[in-house]
Amino acid sequence: MAFRFPLQTLLRLREIAEQREERLLGQILNQVAQSRQILAELATQRTSVLLMREQAIQQRTSSAEINGYYDRLKTIDELERAGLEQLSKLVSLRDQQAKVYEAAHRQTELLAGMRGDQKEIYLRELDRQEQKMMDDNFSSRRSFR
Repeated sequence: MAFRFPLQTLLRLREIAEQREERLLGQILNQVAQSRQILAELATQRTSVLLMREQAIQQRTSSAEINGYYDRLKTIDELERAGLEQLSKLVSLRDQQAKVYEAAHRQTELLAGMRGDQKEIYLRELDRQEQKMMDDNFSSRRSFR
């Protein structure tokens, strides 16, 4: 008789739910990394525009060109502000999703632990039955002698 865990279906459903939550957490982490990368690129662009603006001022470039640099800086500022807001939302979403994943993981571990305990009991009982059968065989052989 093979080992049967009565809650196997529930355990499988919990494992699927845990995997789903883990994938969702991974997606959010990827989005956080992308947002940070975009913010780093914007910082690099800002530095580049500031240097070009300083060079233009020193070379006595037209005020229209210099105003163009200010417009670019303003655009970068707006993009950074929006990026920081998005990053903030993603970080709070990440924290929330991490809690959901941890709860799903705990539920799966609980059932897996129960399964392990029951399987251990089953195997001990199986060993006990096997030993009893061997003892009975030995006893019956001794009695026939």
